[in-house]
Amino acid sequence: MGKVGTDGKEWRSHLDQTKKYADSVKASLPDVRYKLERLSDDVTKALEKISKKESLLSRSFQGMTGDYRHHTDNLRDIQNNFQSVSKSVSELENELTEVNERLTSVQGKIDNTGKSFSDNSPLQNIKKSIATVKNDIKNIDIRIGVVANTLL
Repeated sequence: MGKVGTDGKEWRSHLDQTKKYADSVKASLPDVRYKLERLSDDVTKALEKISKKESLLSRSFQGMTGDYRHHTDNLRDIQNNFQSVSKSVSELENELTEVNERLTSVQGKIDNTGKSFSDNSPLQNIKKSIATVKNDIKNIDIRIGVVANTLL
């Protein structure tokens, strides 16, 4: 039974301690409540000031945000135009490369044809041959003349 007696005293001391704490909370409650209400009022006033400043800033920068949005839209349009123009430029560069390759090929053919036209070595050979034939004809004419003279 000794244990039951100590449990009863312990329970009684807890109850007394709880009553002391309740009395201390009741005693400090008005002061704490007053301080909390004051703090609440201060926070409410601060929030009102912040709200007013926010609305003032919103009104003063409203034109700038509109300009920013307008410039952002313009930038987006310009970037889209740039991409389409870049694509067109690359396509045209590819086409230019193909045309330059064909041009180089045609120029090579023209140069070869021009060389064959300007190559007059066959013509020179023909002229030399004609000159040789004329000399041979003169020599034959001279011999014919000598033989005719000798015969007459």
